[in-house]
Amino acid sequence: MNFVLETNCLRKKYKHHEALKGVYMHVPKDSVYGLIGRNGAGKTTLMRLLTGVQRESGGSYSLFGVDKNSPEIKKERRRIGAMIESPSIFLDLSAEENLKMQYRILGLPSFSSIPEILDLVGLSDTGKKKVSSFSFGMKERLGIAMALAGHPDILILDEPINGLDPEAIVEMRELIIRLNREMHMTIIVSSHILDELSKVATYYGFLDN
Repeated sequence: MNFVLETNCLRKKYKHHEALKGVYMHVPKDSVYGLIGRNGAGKTTLMRLLTGVQRESGGSYSLFGVDKNSPEIKKERRRIGAMIESPSIFLDLSAEENLKMQYRILGLPSFSSIPEILDLVGLSDTGKKKVSSFSFGMKERLGIAMALAGHPDILILDEPINGLDPEAIVEMRELIIRLNREMHMTIIVSSHILDELSKVATYYGFLDN
């Protein structure tokens, strides 16, 4: 089996707290990997380590077969798109303007794929409407659109259904399935709600700190 992400006894310790106690993961290519754990189990911490936002205290991991200590790991991390905790969006800009800002940050040379991404997440009809007037579910979908800039091979979503109403949860579920099946994207999605993850995930990992 082709694994795009593997962790080996990955650990993270803060001064008085061990957030991760030796995590082993094997995420197959083109899968939806459901990461289950109660609040405080370390799901967000794990995602920060994988994206390079924080450094691990011990253990190792590899992305696309490249070890974390390799000089090539920075290049492989660029193949990851992530929405961790609250999306970083500008409320006084439109969805399109937010995406243009993200493209500039990533150094992408053309805005030509922005309409396609907005259509993919169901925001193509928002026009010049400011994000401050968006519903919570629309802001979450914009957060995913931002993570899709650069067309990543792995998409990491941290509790994307938290705070959503039932209709928005269904929309989020359908979006995850569509990204996986139509875009052939490997998706790692965390939640503390097993019943909801069971509707989208093809593989599971459990955190229990």
